[in-house]
Amino acid sequence: MSASSSPIDQDPLVDVHNPNHYKVGTLTYTKAGLITLFVYLLWGDFCWSLMETVMPSILPLKFKAIGAPNWELGLIMATIPSLMTTIINPIVSFKSDRFRSRWGRRIPFLAAVTPFLVIFLVLLGYEEPISRWIQLTVLGGKYSYPSVAIWVIGVLMVGFQFFNLFTQAIFYYLFNDVVPHAFLARFVALFRIAGGAAGIFYNYFIFKYANEYMGEIFLGAGLLFLVGYGMMCWKVKEGEYPPPPPYVGNEHGLVASIKTYALECFSHRFYWYLFISNSFQAMTWVSGAFGLLLNTQYMGFSLAFLGTLGAVTGIIGLVLNYPGGVIADRWHPLRVHIAVSAVNFLASPINFLFIFFWRPHMTLDAAMHLHVVMALITLPLGIVGSACEIPLLMKLFPQERYGQFCSANAMIRGLAMAIGGVGCGAFLDFMKQFNPDPNYCYRFVWVWNFAASVGYFTFLLMVYFGWKRLGGLKNYNPPKAEPPKRLIHALDWILGKAGKA
Repeated sequence: MSASSSPIDQDPLVDVHNPNHYKVGTLTYTKAGLITLFVYLLWGDFCWSLMETVMPSILPLKFKAIGAPNWELGLIMATIPSLMTTIINPIVSFKSDRFRSRWGRRIPFLAAVTPFLVIFLVLLGYEEPISRWIQLTVLGGKYSYPSVAIWVIGVLMVGFQFFNLFTQAIFYYLFNDVVPHAFLARFVALFRIAGGAAGIFYNYFIFKYANEYMGEIFLGAGLLFLVGYGMMCWKVKEGEYPPPPPYVGNEHGLVASIKTYALECFSHRFYWYLFISNSFQAMTWVSGAFGLLLNTQYMGFSLAFLGTLGAVTGIIGLVLNYPGGVIADRWHPLRVHIAVSAVNFLASPINFLFIFFWRPHMTLDAAMHLHVVMALITLPLGIVGSACEIPLLMKLFPQERYGQFCSANAMIRGLAMAIGGVGCGAFLDFMKQFNPDPNYCYRFVWVWNFAASVGYFTFLLMVYFGWKRLGGLKNYNPPKAEPPKRLIHALDWILGKAGKA
């Protein structure tokens, strides 16, 4: 194994009078042009973040209302989307890195999928009348509404997730291509602020109406996304790109592309440490739907309370986001991320005591006050940690193949989430046997998250030590894999057999 010859450049100190800092590739901006670019990208992010917030925050309540078991919730909300990510994201990212057109290599993908994504989002919002029509008219009442609803939601979720995969992947690659690198870290901070603003707006003004106006909320989010994201795709211009990098051995075709992808992304253990650490982190994400049920069904918090708290913490987050990005830039996102993860790991037993021992003996008002205090204490750590995530990947992955390596990370992480989605739901269903209260099992969401955080922190430390060996803060070079010939021959043999089959 050896390091690549071109290190990841550190973000330069921005000199607003230096014209070179307003260039990226063949694009050159004026100050006004850069501000205009930021406005369109951040407006697109606001609309996208609002759309992304609506669906996962409301559908778990729908599953609960129709009496679906937890494993079905995990299957549809986490496992199936994660499997789709594992399969589709690498293809989309690999092709986008190497795609060339008069409109660029990112915008054509984003513009093409937007209308279809909106259609499936709106149909999800009106699932109930669709399901009842299918139940009564198409199936003649032979099956119950909950049974039909599960299938309708599942089919619509597959369609929604297929088109949303394009935006989830390529949108992040776009601003890495069009934003001057001298302003990239600052843009990421503003990017998160725009997403946070969308969360504040939704949590404070809309979330409390989720049970009564699900269809209208989905329709509004879809139309706003169609207009806002479409405007961004129309107004943001990409520059010209050099010819795409060649495949391994200068070969061509599907087999050569698979071989190139596999050898470049998976032949160095450093990247595996990073992929696996992110996969364990994602294991805590799959419990998000059950976390909502923990807070509402077991803890007893109302949607209005949770929405208001989400809005308040979101406002504070807006203030802290940019300083969090400055901290990540100054001390390097990997080092900051490890420090934040260590503090969160050491503090997690407090949440354990709250859920398992304190809440059963507390009044609802006391529990709400303690929940607010804990949320405000952990908020700064969460803001700083989230400010590190995207810059960390930009610092560690090869820039010329950034989308490709991000997709490899998403593929491994998606596979872990596919297992974890059903696994978490099945684990909670298993815990039901130990208490007749059907909401008792949701307290074990903490146990799931703590186990995942142990694996996450362990592999994150391995990433850190590998980073130090590869040059650390001053001399890090993204490792370039030099796989042994026997591995190349084995891959050729596997691909050859697969092609014949």
